[in-house]
Amino acid sequence: MHELLERMKDEQLLLEIEKGNELAMDTLLNRYFSLVKYRVRQYYLSGGEEEDLLQEGYIGLFKAVRSYDKNKNDAFYPFAKMCIENQLRTAVKASNRKKHLPLNTSVSMDDEWTGEFQTQEGNPEKIVLEKELEADRAEKIEEKLSKFEKKVIVLYLSGISYTEIAERLGKNVKSIDNAIQRIKKKLTDDSGERKE
Repeated sequence: MHELLERMKDEQLLLEIEKGNELAMDTLLNRYFSLVKYRVRQYYLSGGEEEDLLQEGYIGLFKAVRSYDKNKNDAFYPFAKMCIENQLRTAVKASNRKKHLPLNTSVSMDDEWTGEFQTQEGNPEKIVLEKELEADRAEKIEEKLSKFEKKVIVLYLSGISYTEIAERLGKNVKSIDNAIQRIKKKLTDDSGERKE
């Protein structure tokens, strides 16, 4: 079956994905891995890492899979490339807006010094801790989630409803809900407090 999928054109794989064929989705993801990686190298995410951009690239690819319409688009490849690039540009623009946050939330040196920051948003310690938490979360996702759960979380984080995720992955809504509950449990830290 896998060899048959490998020989299919992108558009044929998309039809299989619509039927809920997870192997077809894996085949398409593997086929587009090089494109996503290549496009990611052309962008810089302020305060982020390549992994963050890779995730954004895959979100763009998932959006392309979800919204491709063979009646409006000739081939999937140029459409996917456009969706990946749009997602990366959006992420970089959003990141660049945030990089000015310390200037916008800075504490005046003329104010009486109390030894504490008056705003937590500009607190360097908090910024470092948040980056560490993000890295920890990415590591937990990679280590603790199954292939299926990774697909669910990417779709879920890109704003797709449980019903649409179920349709995409060929599962019922209850199994998607169960997967999301498992994901939340797996990504909870040892003290039982979930990292937001």
